[in-house]
Amino acid sequence: MKILFISYFFPPYAHATAVERTVLIVKYLSELGHEIGVITARNYTFFQRDASYLKYVSKTLRIARPSAIEPSTFLQGQSVPSGTSKKLFRNFLWPDSRVLWLINALPASHTFVKDFRPDVIVSIAPPYTDLILGYLISRRFRIPHFVDLLDPWSDDLYNMYPNWWQKELTYFFEKKILEETRGVIVATYPMKWRLLERYKFLKPERVENITFGIIKENREKVAEIDYSSPFTVLYLGTLQGGHKNPAGFIKAFAKFTKVHSDVRLAIAGNVDTEVKDFIKRNLPEENVEFLGYIENEKVHTVVNRAHVLWLLISRAPGFELVMPAKTISYLGFSRPILATVPEGWTAEFLRKLGVRVVDNDDVEGILRALEDLYEDYKNRNFRLLKKELVQDFDYSKIALKYESFLKTAL
Repeated sequence: MKILFISYFFPPYAHATAVERTVLIVKYLSELGHEIGVITARNYTFFQRDASYLKYVSKTLRIARPSAIEPSTFLQGQSVPSGTSKKLFRNFLWPDSRVLWLINALPASHTFVKDFRPDVIVSIAPPYTDLILGYLISRRFRIPHFVDLLDPWSDDLYNMYPNWWQKELTYFFEKKILEETRGVIVATYPMKWRLLERYKFLKPERVENITFGIIKENREKVAEIDYSSPFTVLYLGTLQGGHKNPAGFIKAFAKFTKVHSDVRLAIAGNVDTEVKDFIKRNLPEENVEFLGYIENEKVHTVVNRAHVLWLLISRAPGFELVMPAKTISYLGFSRPILATVPEGWTAEFLRKLGVRVVDNDDVEGILRALEDLYEDYKNRNFRLLKKELVQDFDYSKIALKYESFLKTAL
């Protein structure tokens, strides 16, 4: 099968776990004998470059990289604070700040598709511009189109659409694209249920839940727990408020440090300035460490120094629909997980696996959980997830599920 992926973000110019998922699925689909093409962008804005993901990209992979045109393109050389360009253009760009890429991507895609001749097209969103491109190519060449939604679209969880016309366009095109798509892939079951409830023309068998996965190489590099080092809680990923507002946990950890002065909180990832200031105001400097972004191939080094992994979802619009991409990665790291998340599907999913779950606003509950984990640490007796429970989340298994769903178009 020839599979064309449309993924605006692709190594080495991006680092998000969503990119990780795309790259690993492409890797294993290639190993299963499928011929893969990718249409991605170049010269776009990104928080961090991570070339370590390139080791998963086969040299036989066919890639087209039409140049991006973004708000930042028009502000080059000007002194504009980070993120300001998106806000300036948000009122009249749709479906997102990447849409002008279509000026270059459409002609380049037509040339690429004529040569590659894919059997199916998969558009990965966000950015939702990928959905528009996939839809247009699918209609032009009459190729079955699959949509892979890592986040909901019309629910507008991140307040992307300040104007009524943007909302109306989103509702119209979401329905139009889903009516014509051969299948929809979603990252969580609540996203599937929401789509089936909203669009009665969708049949359950046309909407498949395929989660993020575990990188086998990273899992195998994780060492045994070192109980001789100071008790360390590790957070992996971004912290930017919204669905990742750490206030409840930080307040609990502040109380925790007053009883146990040698404990540490390590944060590996990009942290919003306001969030970082909040953490610095509430935690003693000697008890918190900001590690910045850690490349994929070095993640095991920070996990090896940790005793507990902290997972976070906070109450924000649509929180019940999403699951942090790192959720599944954590399962493979052989460390106890403290999940501070509101009640909902993700909380129940984690409990069934044996993860300790506390409401993200329950400061005293989080503190009790930290004390229990600290007691296990002192007794050198952490209760870890059973390996057989997480084996199905290896990306090699995720790719098999992906392959099976795409074959329904043949």
